Amino acid sequence: MTSKRRTRLRSSAPLAGMLPLGILLICALPAPAQTDPNATTGYAKPPQMAPPAANTRDGASIGTVETARPAAGNGGINPCDRLAADPLDHDRVKDVTAVEFDALDGAEALSACAAASTEKPNILRFIYQSARAREKQKDYGAALDLYRKAAGRGYPAAFAAIGYAYDNGEGVAQDEMEAMRWYLDAAQRNNAFAMFNLGYFYDSGRGVPEDDAAALGWYIKGATSGNARAMNDAGFLLETSSTVPRDLREARRWYLRAAEAGNAVGMTNAANFLLNGTGGPVDTAQALAWYRKAADTGNADAINGLGYMIYSGIGVDKDVTEGMRLYRQAADGGNATALTNIGYAYETGEGETKNLGQAMDFYRRAAEAGDSIAFNNVANFYDKGLSVNADPALAAEWMEKALRAGATFSRDQMRDNSGNWSLSFRKALQQRLSVQKLYSGPIDGGFGPQTQAAIDGIFGVR
Repeated sequence: MTSKRRTRLRSSAPLAGMLPLGILLICALPAPAQTDPNATTGYAKPPQMAPPAANTRDGASIGTVETARPAAGNGGINPCDRLAADPLDHDRVKDVTAVEFDALDGAEALSACAAASTEKPNILRFIYQSARAREKQKDYGAALDLYRKAAGRGYPAAFAAIGYAYDNGEGVAQDEMEAMRWYLDAAQRNNAFAMFNLGYFYDSGRGVPEDDAAALGWYIKGATSGNARAMNDAGFLLETSSTVPRDLREARRWYLRAAEAGNAVGMTNAANFLLNGTGGPVDTAQALAWYRKAADTGNADAINGLGYMIYSGIGVDKDVTEGMRLYRQAADGGNATALTNIGYAYETGEGETKNLGQAMDFYRRAAEAGDSIAFNNVANFYDKGLSVNADPALAAEWMEKALRAGATFSRDQMRDNSGNWSLSFRKALQQRLSVQKLYSGPIDGGFGPQTQAAIDGIFGVR
């Protein structure tokens, strides 16, 4: 069974940067806006970069810190176990290092497991591990036949593997309901990976109505049974769901459990919470440590988060050059918030030669990738005519995008600093709210209780 599944994000950016980092329901709150003392308008500048943004779910099934590879030597261990033990199989031999699917040598494993199955036909894990080897060779039909053989004799992980085959159309026509049936059979046999997948089906509304309460229940069962991704996603639902009670303290606990279990996304989410004091006290030392550990795995969200701390000098000596290097690395890895942070450097001249045109270019790129702070900063540029012609209507359009994406910084701006945005912009935003029948007051640019209520009505609502 493969140990990778399609990535799914509920936020606008992936994690540290969540930013998915994307990826969005902001959990790493932007720094308060700083007024530029040299500005005659008193305009509140964008935040001190875009901090690590909202937390994300994991795109890998188990999220080990590094890909486990077959151990050298045998020491009496059957070669089939050494070459093909599955980290998602609770019945594997525990005194060998499990082999992630990406590291599996299909041909070598198949040779060893076929020999083991012939010699000891009643050991079901050899049949299961032979199926893994077939799957790695993309012989999905033969793999499915072997998984069915193992399941027919009661091997729990084989039920989950058959569910995965139906889930992804490997060796059989894709069928979400049949996948769910097999996952349920596996979950009833205490397979944590199947429990996680049942949570995902309810979480995403695949084959069943979307149900966060049912999803959370399965995630917690999977997490309690040891699936690190389920730990992370339980934390994510407890942080972000609109239909189950949010519990940031409990979300933090699950993120830390995922981090300690070796899940890189969990490490990054935990770092976000520790950096911002979400669900518990601020702990910059631990935030830095988790960002570093996750960044070592190549996690772009963590690389952005680490860059943010180093660029800003939070819990570490300030090093703008190193911060910029990390931002660019994170951006190359797909982190949208890193693009916003590079844009900020061009806007302010800290880390790059000041160039408003370049700043706007990076903000646009970040916005196209879904970063909510970038929406805010594009709105800023259109409002003030920075590198573009001032356009209050476009500024209002981008601000609405930021608000609907749940950008806490933008909401704070409209509530606490609306007077620092142009009157034309404020009227244009009121007009947009009026057209949507969310606001019925005068189009006068006054952001009183009625306008604030209308803004609350769109905040975080896509």
